[in-house]
Amino acid sequence: MDIKLFQLQSLTREEFLDQQNLGHFKSAIVPIGSIEQHLNHLSMSMDIDMSRFIAEKAAEELYPNVLITSPVTFGIAEHHMYFPGTVSAKPGSFLSSIFDVLESLLRHGVKKILLLNGHGGNISPINGIFEQWKLNLIATQNSSIELFNKKVINNHSEYIDAVLDNEKNEIDIRFNSYWDFIPEQMINSILETKEYPGHAGEFETSLALYALPNIVRLDKLQSSNEIGIQKSSSDKGKKLAIKSINGVVNSINEMLFSNKNQNL
Repeated sequence: MDIKLFQLQSLTREEFLDQQNLGHFKSAIVPIGSIEQHLNHLSMSMDIDMSRFIAEKAAEELYPNVLITSPVTFGIAEHHMYFPGTVSAKPGSFLSSIFDVLESLLRHGVKKILLLNGHGGNISPINGIFEQWKLNLIATQNSSIELFNKKVINNHSEYIDAVLDNEKNEIDIRFNSYWDFIPEQMINSILETKEYPGHAGEFETSLALYALPNIVRLDKLQSSNEIGIQKSSSDKGKKLAIKSINGVVNSINEMLFSNKNQNL
């Protein structure tokens, strides 16, 4: 399938509107990651490239129900800044950018959105603000919801319930790393090191060998003394990637077709 069919940035405004008028693009995947050092055998684009790979493969199965936005390529990576080439966002600017993407999609009628993460450093900052994002976006961008009609709200807890548990809410925003969709038991049965997602070890290197061979420096991989790197293989990466892709597909379908949204 031509990736342009579901990549937002590749469409004209007319093409996007035509797709929406056909009932397409009811959901979106936003790949987010990082540009940071991944030892000497993987390029700095590993995190965002892997997130984007999983998103695109899932979108191929989900088309025309899903749209992929431009990837948010850089993330919070201050802990890698010792190594030249790493690009690290400040938490405030990073979170503002992600929120703006969500708000933009909602304002154009895309109500089901999955933030698909590929970088561990992004997890805690987003989790820390995620409920506040949902409260704001559901209350301000959901045309069908009637939060306060015929309902007395006495405190903030009741307000939170009124917004997040409202049965008329059409908005479903979720945040997951791509490895969240791979059961730990499966990972432990595949990886000899049992370490995931790790950093440029058996897990990530196996995925790269399968999905992103162009970012792997084979000479550096073969000369590495790291046990995890030595144990990596394309076959392991294929099993892990397929499970993650299937998980993303199932998550989007749940958002689209379940009777009641389940905001994670």
